[in-house]
Amino acid sequence: MPESARYPDYISVGPGTPTGNFLRQFWQPVYESGRLKSGRAVPLRILGEDFTLYRGQSGKAFVVDPRCAHRGALLSIGRIDGDNLACLYHGWTYDGAGQCLAQPAEQRSFASSVKIKSYPVQEYVGFVFAYFGSGDTPPFPRILAAEGEGLLESRESRRPYPFFSQLENSVDEVHFNFTHRQSTFSDVGLNDEIPEIDCKETDYGLIRYGKRTEATRISHILMPNCLYSKVHDELLGWTEHLSWRVPIDDETHSSFVAKKSTLTGDDVKKYQKRKEDARALLSGLESADIVADRILRGELHIDDMPHRPDQVMIQDLVVLRSQGPRPRRENDQLGASDKQIRLLRQMYRRELQAQAEARPMKQWRVPPDLTTSTGLSD
Repeated sequence: MPESARYPDYISVGPGTPTGNFLRQFWQPVYESGRLKSGRAVPLRILGEDFTLYRGQSGKAFVVDPRCAHRGALLSIGRIDGDNLACLYHGWTYDGAGQCLAQPAEQRSFASSVKIKSYPVQEYVGFVFAYFGSGDTPPFPRILAAEGEGLLESRESRRPYPFFSQLENSVDEVHFNFTHRQSTFSDVGLNDEIPEIDCKETDYGLIRYGKRTEATRISHILMPNCLYSKVHDELLGWTEHLSWRVPIDDETHSSFVAKKSTLTGDDVKKYQKRKEDARALLSGLESADIVADRILRGELHIDDMPHRPDQVMIQDLVVLRSQGPRPRRENDQLGASDKQIRLLRQMYRRELQAQAEARPMKQWRVPPDLTTSTGLSD
């Protein structure tokens, strides 16, 4: 088998690319719900493509094309009128379905014949999700463990390397023992021994096992780009953790993370105070990106970095950026501990091949009652 078939282009994600087309067939988070204010529009770049995201005055979110059909002005600088979006240039107004409703400067309006693209939108676990694919919109996947009572926190962070590098890192149970040797993972026994690795394909993606003497950690990849696992937070303890790795373009992605803990009542207030203290500490330190730059330039070694609340993220930043902006996966020498990486690549390769040959692709279905587990100490 030629190398190009064994290692397809997992990195290019723009319109018309194999991986980009594949990712567009799934719901993708695109923005933090709390940051999208009522009566405001923002520019959105996802999968190497530009869009306009806005929240109408009813509170509903919409995604439409980036530019007005009139003369190409960006709609993200426009004004919101009810649940409609008016272009700042000449006032052409569109509804959330992309239909032009008004052309105020035209004596004989032809608005009914003008329409821009719109995209299905849902809000869930603190994020705005959109669907950019063709054909029927698939059912929206839910995870019941992320709903209900408890504290839910959602955040987006941008990462300066391809989404697939982060996705592979998500299934790599062994890197904890090395990359995160000095971290809170050590405090809960995650680094006490190198785990015995296993995994298998499922109806929703991939289930992975990391067996240690005392417990087996069970996590999941929800196809095509979401990690569902239990992750230890320095302030919260073990949390249900959903992480979507969504490409902005070929060499940058956003990590959308939803964390669900069991905290309620006064415990939430105590946690929020500790979190504010952690933010105050970070505000007086160099940013994670600057620290990672210094380590990559050889000015600082990661083992010499003092403890800080974002230590795990910096450790991942360093190793994943060190692979380069477009890693050549055909050069990888995989071993037995890479079993989970192999399976993920095989699944992607099979689906991209079926897509290229116009054959039926697997219909992935996420069971809402899916759960994770870890017997490690808190």
